[in-house]
Amino acid sequence: MANVTRAANFWKILKSVSVAEIAREANRPISIAVVGPADVRREATDSLFEAPGSTGEEMVPAARLPAEPFLQVFDATTEEAGFPRQQGVFDFVIDVGSGREGVPEGTPVYSIAEIGGWEETLDRILEDRPDLLLPLARNLPVFRGIASQRIIAQTASANAQFALLTGMAEAIPITNVFLPVSAVSDIIVLTKNQTMMVLRLAAAHGLPVDYRSRTKEVAPILANAFGWRAIARELVGGIPMVGFLARAMIAYAGTVTVGKAAQLYYETGESVTKAQAKRIYREAYAASREKVRALAGNLRSRGALKAAEARDARTEPGALPAASLGPDALPEPPDEADEPGEVAQKAE
Repeated sequence: MANVTRAANFWKILKSVSVAEIAREANRPISIAVVGPADVRREATDSLFEAPGSTGEEMVPAARLPAEPFLQVFDATTEEAGFPRQQGVFDFVIDVGSGREGVPEGTPVYSIAEIGGWEETLDRILEDRPDLLLPLARNLPVFRGIASQRIIAQTASANAQFALLTGMAEAIPITNVFLPVSAVSDIIVLTKNQTMMVLRLAAAHGLPVDYRSRTKEVAPILANAFGWRAIARELVGGIPMVGFLARAMIAYAGTVTVGKAAQLYYETGESVTKAQAKRIYREAYAASREKVRALAGNLRSRGALKAAEARDARTEPGALPAASLGPDALPEPPDEADEPGEVAQKAE
């Protein structure tokens, strides 16, 4: 009976993930111009197509606009250099040394000299245009490492915040009025986010985005969903306030572990070892301290933790209130026996 229930829950998770939406976002046509002296722009365009590694899978061809190649090069942004005068022809322009002379009004230009370097320019582009994160990474391999870091960090933070809220709801009954929670819904949300993260990472690496192609990466996430939940639930009943902070840290570290394992697989075709997964998990768990503290501070400033503090003051005078959590108050990583590091390992 338990297996039937779990199968039904996993089906709910799969149905809640819109593969078509991820594919549509990843396949959005892009149009970019690189402007500057021929030798410099040749180096820049070559760099755009440098891939950190290959899984051996057939990559999806780069998306093209109906008429023109998605990447064009010019000596300058002037009319004399043949640069289009209409607005909206390019999503953005990378300037590698020509300057902004004659650039059409409204055309986004990213000057490497002004921004301070190649890596800084790529990062600024993704910062300004998050809507282009997947199509840029899918078509231009140089963006894949930066895009993967952003996808993993965003998903880990989202899962940590969700775990913090649901942990608070379970630990403090009064908050259930505002934060209804159940074990099944908790699992579905966290696992859905991890599944979407893996699919987005696959899309960013130019790979097919469908469950049949991604079974090897998605199956372990679904299989281990209840294991993550069990470890996190044990902590909620521990030290008041610290319990659900630890739960959020586990959600963050577990998501980072799954994401980095998938990234490594897509870049190199290699699966993480058990030792690698444990190292990634422990490093992510340690790094999550300040992130979770900031999330908790945010909630407290909005009044979400006031009920928790009031409960501590009334019923547990010796408990540590949320406001006074110092650097040493957050828990250390679980013992190795309790680490869910194997979650991120690929199915053999």
